Amino acid sequence: MTREGLNLNLDSGRKLQIPASVSVVASGSALDLLSESVEREGADHLSIHELDIDADIPAEIVLGAEILVVEIDPTIPQSMDRIRFIRQLRPSLPIVVGLRDAKVANVRVLLRQGVEDIASVPLQLDEMLDSAANAYGSGAVENEPEVELAPLIAVVKSRGGEGATTLVTHLASEMGEWAQTDRGVCVIDLDIQAGSVTSYLGVTPRRSLEDLLEAGHRLDRSVLNSIVTERKDGISIIAAPFEIHPLEAIDTDQLARVIELARREYDFVLIDLPANWTNWNLSTLLDASQIVMVVELEISSLRQAKRWLELFNTVSVNASKVSIVVNRVEKKLFGSISLRDVKDALKRDVLAGLPNEGTKITTAQDQGLLFSEIQGKSKFSAEVSKLAEILYNRISKEHA
Repeated sequence: MTREGLNLNLDSGRKLQIPASVSVVASGSALDLLSESVEREGADHLSIHELDIDADIPAEIVLGAEILVVEIDPTIPQSMDRIRFIRQLRPSLPIVVGLRDAKVANVRVLLRQGVEDIASVPLQLDEMLDSAANAYGSGAVENEPEVELAPLIAVVKSRGGEGATTLVTHLASEMGEWAQTDRGVCVIDLDIQAGSVTSYLGVTPRRSLEDLLEAGHRLDRSVLNSIVTERKDGISIIAAPFEIHPLEAIDTDQLARVIELARREYDFVLIDLPANWTNWNLSTLLDASQIVMVVELEISSLRQAKRWLELFNTVSVNASKVSIVVNRVEKKLFGSISLRDVKDALKRDVLAGLPNEGTKITTAQDQGLLFSEIQGKSKFSAEVSKLAEILYNRISKEHA
């Protein structure tokens, strides 16, 4: 059934149009001002349901709503359960929550649960309908057409300081050469406690991954585009959170939605993962097209890499997708460990050995530049270029 929606001339002189009906569920005290305005203005497509703040919402109200405004008290578990109930019935229904005390912590919790917008209580017609309009515009679209997801390349490290971020930033530049469209490459910095992708690439983000994780059900292309920082060479970056958070604080499901959305928008998505392992980053690896583990030619590095590879096996990470890149390789006449030794010890292909360039790469990164931008041709850049080609061919073979 097609609805005309709401068309109101408000007391303030503003005209407001919402191409959908609005259903309101709130307590009597929250509805006093709203009811007075509705009686005065008239609103054929605004339905009001008075319910105690901890009362269950009848399913027929949720099923019949196009936009739902619902009063919540975060201190009452039964009241908070309303959001979960609504999302179970209508995963894509635009929701506005009415709050008496819109503390930042409360708002964040609600946004993570899929709420589109917040309105103050007692509900006032102008503000509530503005929020309803925002919710309708940013709500998830049901029956979104299927889009083939871009390849996801995960760069991990056997331990901190192996150079994984150096690799992921340079690899992103090289993968751009293999892009089949103009959508480009996106790097997501998932090293949430020590991320430095933006610093290495010389960009200053205004927003970060944290904003996407808190977007809840509002997460869509426009939200993603507002968070991403684009470098002059076209590399897009989703920055690590600005503040340090516990690793376990990441919402696994919401992170999966962020990564999936990025894969819909770009030709390639690369992720830089922390050295510590949690359920959410192991879960992320299960969806990766290719996984590159960075190690060094040191016994301690290889031992730790072997431990991680054994962990990957226990959580069913596809071993055929995991390869090794050895960083800071030095040509020594009597080297104690060779690239072949690494392959034999870890039982994984060694795709590249990146030469040790001393302090040159660090100097470039201090300026927010890639090594190729100050050095031009080099053995390091040639190895990264070769690695990009190998990964592209592997991914293409999988999709053939």
